[in-house]
Amino acid sequence: MSPETRALLEAVREAVEIPYPATVGDGEVYARLLEDRVVDLVVFLRGVLDDSFAGSLGNDWYIAYLREQLAKKPPTTYAHYQALGGGERR
Repeated sequence: MSPETRALLEAVREAVEIPYPATVGDGEVYARLLEDRVVDLVVFLRGVLDDSFAGSLGNDWYIAYLREQLAKKPPTTYAHYQALGGGERR
């Protein structure tokens, strides 16, 4: 896999790989957060895959933009297993 492809896939994973909620109530917050992050991911993918537009900004720009958007939506607004010492998501 090329370094560029790996960087794109890592950005995609970062968007959707957030810790599982610890409770049912936290599941609602988790679902909303994940939905918001998926919207950012769709914008990212649209830009990367749009041949007529992507070349002008480049994949590095899209990766940085996605990470900037994800940083505004951290998985800190709900209780999750990692926060409770439950380990990594598998």
